[in-house]
Amino acid sequence: MGACSRRENVVSIAVGRQSLESEAVAVIAPRYLFVCLIVLLIAANIVTGAMTERDSVPTPWLLLPWGITAACMIACFAIIGKLPVRVAGQVSVSDWRSILVDQRNKMSLARLQLVLWSVLVISAALTEGILNSIWGRPEPLNLAIPSQLWIVLGLSSASFVAAPVVLGSKADHKWLHTKAPGQHAWRDIFYGDDTGNADQVDVSKVQQFFFTVLLIISYAVAIGNILVTITPSSATCLSFPRLDPGFVGIMAVSQVAYIAYKAIPQNKTDAPN
Repeated sequence: MGACSRRENVVSIAVGRQSLESEAVAVIAPRYLFVCLIVLLIAANIVTGAMTERDSVPTPWLLLPWGITAACMIACFAIIGKLPVRVAGQVSVSDWRSILVDQRNKMSLARLQLVLWSVLVISAALTEGILNSIWGRPEPLNLAIPSQLWIVLGLSSASFVAAPVVLGSKADHKWLHTKAPGQHAWRDIFYGDDTGNADQVDVSKVQQFFFTVLLIISYAVAIGNILVTITPSSATCLSFPRLDPGFVGIMAVSQVAYIAYKAIPQNKTDAPN
């Protein structure tokens, strides 16, 4: 009996050690990849700036470091989503979309908006700031970020903060629809939040999604136009384009409608008693 007990203890220790080693690998490997991506996006901008510093004509190659920066940021968000999480002594590894998953275990449109705007603005600011510095501009960080862009970012952030507050009030009345961990899907972005409309498309979410995509694509094209039309050897600083106030108004109205619709309980009137 003593020998069997010792053998079981040895096996238990070995299994525990193997589990700890697997957990360490799951954490350390993404960490190194994260650092490599940060180094890559910085290096891409520095190398491109050095290669184009003396160009006396505009060059489309300036789009390359911006694209690499945006792609690396998206990959970093995905790595953050896949990091293992320890809950109640158990380690669970999420998928790369976890950064978009909220407390309901559903993918959130508000989170998607914030991530998209963060990638667009931060990647453009990094690329323009580094290129301005490499080219020797006197004020490399004077990117002339328009006030309209701050308003749009504020609207996205406000939606990100307000959405959980509104949904939290519904949880007290058991109106809120939730999912089991790991059951999130892309369809969550377009479907209702309540038990009464979780199986129905939420038109306010669809509208908000396409308004966001339209505005982000339009502004990305405007930033790209600045990158491909500037002369690196000139004294002109790279900067952000202006945003049309009409777009800001559309975004504001859409955000208000999106949050207001969330606040209204959606119960099926034809549900059986």
